[in-house]
Amino acid sequence: MAGAGAAGRLVKAWGIGVKDLPRNTTWLLTKALTPLEATKEAAASATQSAGSGLVDIARHAGASVMDVLPVGDSIETKLQRARAAADEAQQAEENAVREAEEAKARSDEARQVAERCRAYVRDVEQEQTQEVNDKVAEARREADARIERARVSAQTDADRVMQRAKAEADDRVAKARDEAEAAQSKAKQTMADATASLAEARRLADEATEATKAAAEEAHRQAAQLAANADREARSADERVAEAEQVRSRARVHPKRNGRTQGAADLNEMTKVDLLNLATTEDVKGRSAMSKTELVTALKRSTGSKRR
Repeated sequence: MAGAGAAGRLVKAWGIGVKDLPRNTTWLLTKALTPLEATKEAAASATQSAGSGLVDIARHAGASVMDVLPVGDSIETKLQRARAAADEAQQAEENAVREAEEAKARSDEARQVAERCRAYVRDVEQEQTQEVNDKVAEARREADARIERARVSAQTDADRVMQRAKAEADDRVAKARDEAEAAQSKAKQTMADATASLAEARRLADEATEATKAAAEEAHRQAAQLAANADREARSADERVAEAEQVRSRARVHPKRNGRTQGAADLNEMTKVDLLNLATTEDVKGRSAMSKTELVTALKRSTGSKRR
């Protein structure tokens, strides 16, 4: 009964050691995510504790079995298998530690690569930003240079145009000044001539006034003389008309004599002046240009037409 109890305790202790193996392995994998030095220390500690625990358990179990049980092949074989399983477990833990260390190394390398990539991206970004700034600055310098050249060219053209305009303006001003001086001189001369002409005109006007007054007096005298002459001529004309009426009356009173009228004989005996007066009374056309014979003929026709 005592041997059976010791064997049971041995089997129970060995079972507890085997059950603890998965928990130790999980603990090792969890520690693989910690920094490398902590992982190494944890792996060494876990390996040592797990290995020593299994070996001690196996040894104590073997000693207990040997003390309480008779020597037999089946128990020794089981102990050897237990030791082999413990060794395999220890080897598995060591492999897990190595893989954890390798994973940690790869993780560190990945972080370093990521950091280098981020640094590279930052460097490229800074370089591109600097390049953009440099290009913008260069473009601004070129634009400023073009603007300055354009300004200088425009200013040069403007100065040239201003100089030409100023020269033309100066020429026009000088010409206008000369023309103004010439016009002023001419105006002075014209004013002097006008003054002289005005004096001459006044003199001539005075002379004309005197001449007009004399001419008016002469015209008045001549008009009076002409009026007197006209009165005399009018009286003479009246006398001639009266004589013509008398001649006409005599011509109407005397009958025909020797196939000729007394009036016709009287016309031939009249002077040209009497004939003109009679032609005036009879209103004979063209009488002033007629001869004495033509006047007699015209008066005969006029007298004959009136009788008919």
